[in-house]
Amino acid sequence: MTEEEKPKDPRLIFGVSIPVFIMGLVSFFTDVSSEMIQSILPLFILSIGGTVLILGLISGITTAASNILKGASGWTSDKINKRKPFVVAGYTISNLSKPFIGFSPSWEYVLGLKTIDRLGKGLRTSSRDTLISYYAIEKGKAFGMHRAMDTLGAVLGSLLAFFFLFIAWSYSQIIFFSIIPGICAVILILTVKDVDPTKMDNTMLRYYGKQRVDKVDRNFIKLIIILGVIEFASLDIAFLIIRSADYVSIEYIFLIPLFYLISNIVYVIFSPMTGSLSDKIGRKPVIITGLSMLLISCILLAFPVVVSTYSIILIILIFIMFGFYMASVDPISRAYVADLAGRNKRGRAYGYYYLSVGLISLVESLIFGLIYYFFSFTWAFIYISIMLFVCMIVFIATDFSKIIQKKN
Repeated sequence: MTEEEKPKDPRLIFGVSIPVFIMGLVSFFTDVSSEMIQSILPLFILSIGGTVLILGLISGITTAASNILKGASGWTSDKINKRKPFVVAGYTISNLSKPFIGFSPSWEYVLGLKTIDRLGKGLRTSSRDTLISYYAIEKGKAFGMHRAMDTLGAVLGSLLAFFFLFIAWSYSQIIFFSIIPGICAVILILTVKDVDPTKMDNTMLRYYGKQRVDKVDRNFIKLIIILGVIEFASLDIAFLIIRSADYVSIEYIFLIPLFYLISNIVYVIFSPMTGSLSDKIGRKPVIITGLSMLLISCILLAFPVVVSTYSIILIILIFIMFGFYMASVDPISRAYVADLAGRNKRGRAYGYYYLSVGLISLVESLIFGLIYYFFSFTWAFIYISIMLFVCMIVFIATDFSKIIQKKN
């Protein structure tokens, strides 16, 4: 091969390819929009007559709907060998529907609009993650950087929510304002090109990885189920936001978006680090560390607290640990999926992963909400702590190296 025929190095931004960076920007603006809403949505639902049980119902149904559609869209994207249409449609549906949640007169309207938003997320996510894996030079770094940019948007979104609450905007005004960054995200995603893995040129094959195995077999499904089980013992951020209201007096309720902001800052800082670290030492130790942080947080949240300066410090520490948990588990699990799936079946693989998470998360949120509502927060967090400990033992005991060897 002559010098002229050799593929040129792809241009990089912060160590990732330009398409990965653009998709990071799309997620950044989408999360500015989403997290402006998310940081106050549990409080908004309570203000229009909802309860903690209703909160669990909304969280469970919308998360399940999103992840189940991720399964279907991932399979379909592989079937028709196209990803961009799903990504564009998903971001458009989400970013143009969720701002109208602010006009909801009751929790039923919130459920409907939030479900539409999550269906958009379900439509796009498997295909987007597949595109990232195609354009990634180092998958751990690519997913870590993408999640960091996503969460940087969450930082700005929660900061804007805090500012608008501080200047006495209503929940409805804040939620509708989220349409502006949402439109920016829709415009940006149109610039990303689709990828046909069967026609990847020499440059992409050289830098973005060669095909290993196309078959999604029982060993891969075993991994998907185990990663999904971890989701069963996770803590929905909505419940953490509601619980944090017990740590501050009512006149300082506007501080809650700041707590959420701190959690997202921790995510932004550690997500690229944990992603790169998992490329070097393996995915499993990083995930176990994150799960340990979540376990400590849930144990602390189970205890009653008296509002004081110390309670504010404590809840800040809990949000910090929650942010580290998310940075250690969320992007690494996605990189794990890419590790063990064939290049031509990654859309389907991500679909299986999210389908598993969706079915499990519906049950998890409903059970947690029921215990919280009918018994107390103490029993709810004791329950989740026990489940998390059991799931960690299962995860630690599973030898993923055997799964990898069978894939090779």
